[in-house]
Amino acid sequence: MTRHAITIVGSGYVGLVTGACLAKLGHRVVCHDIDTKKISLLKRGSMPFFEPGLREIILQSVRQKRLTFESDPVTALRGSEVIFITVGTPSRKDGSVDISYVKSAAKSIAANLRGGEIIVSKSTVPIGASLLLRRSIQRTFSGHFSIVSNPEFLREGVALGAFLKADRIILGYEQQVTARVKKIMREIYAGIKAPIIETNNRTAELIKYAANVFLASHISFINSIARLCEEIGADVEVVSAALKADPRIGQRAFLSAGIGYGGLCFPKDIRALIRISQKLGYRFKFLDVVDQINKDQRKFFVQRIRMLVPKIKGKKVALLGLSFKPQTDDLRDAPSLDIIKSLLRAGAKLHVTDPVAINSTRRIFGSLLTYHRNPYDALRGAHVAAIITEWPQFTALKLEKMKKLLAEPNIVDGRNIYDPETMRHLGFRYIGIGRGYIREIFVKK
Repeated sequence: MTRHAITIVGSGYVGLVTGACLAKLGHRVVCHDIDTKKISLLKRGSMPFFEPGLREIILQSVRQKRLTFESDPVTALRGSEVIFITVGTPSRKDGSVDISYVKSAAKSIAANLRGGEIIVSKSTVPIGASLLLRRSIQRTFSGHFSIVSNPEFLREGVALGAFLKADRIILGYEQQVTARVKKIMREIYAGIKAPIIETNNRTAELIKYAANVFLASHISFINSIARLCEEIGADVEVVSAALKADPRIGQRAFLSAGIGYGGLCFPKDIRALIRISQKLGYRFKFLDVVDQINKDQRKFFVQRIRMLVPKIKGKKVALLGLSFKPQTDDLRDAPSLDIIKSLLRAGAKLHVTDPVAINSTRRIFGSLLTYHRNPYDALRGAHVAAIITEWPQFTALKLEKMKKLLAEPNIVDGRNIYDPETMRHLGFRYIGIGRGYIREIFVKK
């Protein structure tokens, strides 16, 4: 395998995972960031966020001298053949993508180019951004360089596997791409057994949006089916299992009913594609519906809590789970944030627990919440327990103990981790998502 000298510009989530995995594949990698505190943290062997297995791979690659961290752009870019841009591209208020960090990265890169480098755009950027990137660099550097669009498809919580055992690798090239550039890009990913799809820049940029919108639409679809299930007395889990049994749909389909999607990618990419379409004079109505259904799920979840505890002011509510999905501490656009804000406005006393996201939550809400490492402590004396994140630790809780600890045996399960019949047999007033008639729960004893 041919090894290459690579610089990662932007050492956030995408940058660190990309850098660590490329180093593991044998390349010599420098992770660069202008945040000196972050670089110092990484040099000490600490991590700025939680991702299973990432710290171990980073420490191993550092020991093997394949991975270093550098805040100085001159040092970081010296001798680099391939430069990956992995900086953040946050949403603006109108839903459009803010590429100011990409422009800043381009300016820094341009000042340190020698000629012949390949600049790989891995950040999620608006369609057509590769041309903007080229023009931005050419304002400073007049020599030869190449732009490649290589969108990331990382999945938080399983990011290492998603990278090293990727389903596909997308490489978008400029019209004037050379055989050398294609050869190097293939060599970079030679250690990954995945099909490589080569196309132009704009198609590569659109593929990322199309993939995330497609997956998000499945979630909104099954949540709509779940609402119908509650009206007709059907079980969405059985419906979902039957759908997945169809080979045209498959077992990996995103068909788990719940409180909706969150995280950095799905909400941001849907809003961005809506905005991109608007600018082109096309109203992408389908995306409006997908987005609205997801927002509504969070409201419906709070309504379910208040169905069980109508006079919620001053009542203790235990929230189990804070991160937007298991195996991460990421709270970006997490359903928990809207749910917490709504319950606080209603005057509830919130006791929260999460295996890894407590510190992240404390930075946002401070003393407004009571935090617990042990979920049983959060449950003690609560008038209702709400399952927000499907952590395996919550699935493993002893139900009899839960019932004894709760002031009232009320459970609202936003991820359908418990069996309704079991819960009702044990004496819980249990509401899942799409698990039959909700009104049956309120029949007087």
